[in-house]
Amino acid sequence: MTGSSTLLKGLSRYLTQEQLAQLASVTIGIAGCGGLGSNCAFMLARSGVRNFVLVDYDTVDFSNLNRQFFFADQAGCSKVEACRTNLLRIDSTLNVTVHDAQVTSETASLLFADCDIIIEALDSVDGKKMMAEKFLADPRLFVSASGMAGWGEPYMQKRQIRDDVVLVGDFTTDIADSPPMAPKVLMAAAMQADVVLTHILGK
Repeated sequence: MTGSSTLLKGLSRYLTQEQLAQLASVTIGIAGCGGLGSNCAFMLARSGVRNFVLVDYDTVDFSNLNRQFFFADQAGCSKVEACRTNLLRIDSTLNVTVHDAQVTSETASLLFADCDIIIEALDSVDGKKMMAEKFLADPRLFVSASGMAGWGEPYMQKRQIRDDVVLVGDFTTDIADSPPMAPKVLMAAAMQADVVLTHILGK
């Protein structure tokens, strides 16, 4: 039995064929394949999304393993290639396009030209600002995240800026002051994934 038939057979217990078709018709662009991007991608893949464009220029480090969707034997590998490998283990027939490149103001539009939804999952404040400036005027759904370091308070929130612009995070913490830990990072990634599912399938 193929990965596709196994995953979709399981999903068909919970979703209608129309819903599965809606999820399969959308291409998700993810800028950054670290704690946010790698985890958001695997949640969306498990939820029935079939098409991804992943962009990151970094490699997997042992310090990433506490919160990112990678494994010890992938240390030193390209993050986008490792993420594609892991997604294809969930479903071997997913369509995963990868770009081992840095997202810049000059390249962002081209890298995500074929995407229906854009997920900002970059580490730096400058990168997040650049993505916002690039895509806030774009009619496609743009989902960004800010603040997910440490543990406990402040708690995670969702802010609906517009119908097509959503921010998640605690909007306060920074990894310069508190360590990046799995629970809050994965919460932020899960919130981003849930925003995407809600956009595709409706409330």
